Amino acid sequence: MTARSARFRALFNDGPFVCMGAHDALTAKLAEDAGAKAIYVSGFAASAIVAGAPDIGVLTQAEMYDHIKRVARGTSLPIFADADTGYGGIAEAVETMRLWQQAGASVLHLEDQQMPKKCGHFDGKELVSAEDMVAKIKAMLAARTDPDFFFVARTDAIAVTGLDDAVARLTAYAEAGADGLYADAPESLDQMRELAARIKPLGKPLLFNMARSGKSPVLTMQEAYDLGFDYSLCPIEPMLTVHKAVGDMMRNFMAAPTTETIAAGMTDFHDFNRFVGEPTGGH
Repeated sequence: MTARSARFRALFNDGPFVCMGAHDALTAKLAEDAGAKAIYVSGFAASAIVAGAPDIGVLTQAEMYDHIKRVARGTSLPIFADADTGYGGIAEAVETMRLWQQAGASVLHLEDQQMPKKCGHFDGKELVSAEDMVAKIKAMLAARTDPDFFFVARTDAIAVTGLDDAVARLTAYAEAGADGLYADAPESLDQMRELAARIKPLGKPLLFNMARSGKSPVLTMQEAYDLGFDYSLCPIEPMLTVHKAVGDMMRNFMAAPTTETIAAGMTDFHDFNRFVGEPTGGH
């Protein structure tokens, strides 16, 4: 996947960009068709899609590996895949690095939460020590076989121990060799400005999570970039859109059980077949 990884690194040369969330091969294909530059595979979305469960560390490393592989089949774009906490200690984190590269990812982020982890916008998170996180980062980078694979170190410290600790942790993670930095769930524009100003001297791209209904301000990609965030995630919005659209369709159908009730909201069968590569559109 070196070619995809090199393409991801090159994206930083052309201004801000969004890694579009995709929770299966079809949404990855749709994202590429819409003009996305990169795909993001969210642990939050994976927990919901694979297990129908909240993002509280329910998926195993093997389940997430399989999920990334399936998403990667639907696109030629670089894949940025959530690696949670590395699924254990240093040995498990090293195996995560190996598996994520094998699955087709070109980027991952590792977070400094204790297991079982929680979604970054949930309350009650607990952190590992910065020293333990640094040890994982160094071990995972040493196991990197794709030289262009992009490693993002994430901290959840803002909600737990505050902004100063988040900056101190990201500084340590940058010194350990992380390619990019990510402080999840900043809670205000002022906090985002201060975070970016203090992180920028490290010379590492800074990531913003655009997820709605979380703790962070709702911003455009350009607004986040102007604050000092080099690129963004739109991580779960496709899944939330699917949840609403399919839920509405099923309720409408059950209220009046005929496909005439729901036809206006559906892609034409033959158009869909053409989209996925079947030019005849036959049954």
